[in-house]
Amino acid sequence: MRKNKTLLLAFIIFISLFSLISCKSKDERSMLYQIKKNGFVDLSLYCKEFDEIIIYDEGNYYYNNDNEEWIGPKIYYFLNGNVQKVINMRFCAADVPYGDVIHFYPFHEGKIILNRNKTLLYLTSIEKYKSGNILRLESQKKDMQIHSFY
Repeated sequence: MRKNKTLLLAFIIFISLFSLISCKSKDERSMLYQIKKNGFVDLSLYCKEFDEIIIYDEGNYYYNNDNEEWIGPKIYYFLNGNVQKVINMRFCAADVPYGDVIHFYPFHEGKIILNRNKTLLYLTSIEKYKSGNILRLESQKKDMQIHSFY
């Protein structure tokens, strides 16, 4: 009986750790794959019905100390002024990521606005850390820069 409890406890701990590590959404995992493979991401692939895409930097501009609030970037897809889809992007509270993190740039007053004809974001720099990478995306294509931190 004691052995079963130990196995159950070990299983619960394993599942908890796995869920913390794999907290990325399916859309975010797909974006990371596109970025690594092609050097850019087409945000229109994640919602077909939209007029406008707004990426909000929720943590820096819209956080109101509500623990239920998502404090990382969010991608909102709008059609006729109504939200069609929201994608919560993983973020790192400090500058050292655990796993790969997508960082959008530049925000103007806490947001980046894209329209139906402008949905591509290009990988412009990678900050490599021992525990992960910050992949910086911009609307303008530039020469890639790689910075390594250990």
